[in-house]
Amino acid sequence: MEYKYNYVIFNSPDNKLRVDNDGYYTICTKDLENLEQTRVVSYPLDKHPYWIRLLFALHTSEKISKHIKLPFQNLWYPLYFKNNFSVQLPMCFIIISRSLPLGYLHYLKKKYPNCKIVHMHRDFLSVGKRMRPDLHFNPIFDLEMTYDEAESKEYNIPHFDEFESAIEITREREFESDVFFAGKAKDRLPLLSKAYDQLTKAGLKVFFYLTQVPKKERTELPGIVYSDTFMSYREMLYHSVNTRCMLDITQNNQQGYTSRFLEAVIYGKKLITSCNYVQKSKFYDRNKIQVLEDMNNINIDFITEGTGFVDYGYHGEFSPLNMVERVEEELNELFGQLC
Repeated sequence: MEYKYNYVIFNSPDNKLRVDNDGYYTICTKDLENLEQTRVVSYPLDKHPYWIRLLFALHTSEKISKHIKLPFQNLWYPLYFKNNFSVQLPMCFIIISRSLPLGYLHYLKKKYPNCKIVHMHRDFLSVGKRMRPDLHFNPIFDLEMTYDEAESKEYNIPHFDEFESAIEITREREFESDVFFAGKAKDRLPLLSKAYDQLTKAGLKVFFYLTQVPKKERTELPGIVYSDTFMSYREMLYHSVNTRCMLDITQNNQQGYTSRFLEAVIYGKKLITSCNYVQKSKFYDRNKIQVLEDMNNINIDFITEGTGFVDYGYHGEFSPLNMVERVEEELNELFGQLC
């Protein structure tokens, strides 16, 4: 695929001092690495020596900035990424990260007068507004896009499907669990508890890895692991691949594909989900995906029947390559085809 722009994707960082090849955001954009017209920046200065990255992290630390604003942070701007494209084309900067200073975006506009800056929202816009109010629908952006279809209609901005690269994950001879869930408990703990009761009463083996559960609310039960830290995304994919069925309990009113849905399709797993939106996908098949609002209605036979592997006919539809193509389509519509 030849693009009309050279693309620099400022990804959300998994780690601000090293590229984490096991991290969620790094894995999601894996397909864009080493391509002629795309560069993925895991965090600013990610290709520089460690001591320079450490100095940069200290100088631009958000914790330090709460107490004192250190001067001359803009001196780092020329080092944020290395422009080593072999063919000189107009630049497009895709902003996924929330950590880039607004001043840096103005620097890009000045250095690359004909560039386009695209803001990609992989979370609710309300979350982005709370985290970075200075970037919320800022006119510095030439294009805003959201993963949530309802927000796309509400704010009249283009929608994109969530994206993730497929990687090699070891498949064991025997499944380690019948149902696997990993994530923040948040307000989902009652639903998770209900699902646990239904599954274990049916004699199924579960593996629930829960974070952000207050210690006073932790009930020690077989198959439940409480943790104060997240497991690496690569490890989570291992447990997802080596279970019979994945469990997905989503945020209320979410109108976009979830990571669990993408994983199920990419790696050929059955899925139980509370996200009604997945029924819009061409990959939806009720023999492979069970959509539930009430965890009391889990169909146990759905989990236990079959080999534990299903074929969705997936051919790279969720690759980040398609995300870049979507961006280019929207830019062409807004600004016309480039010569």
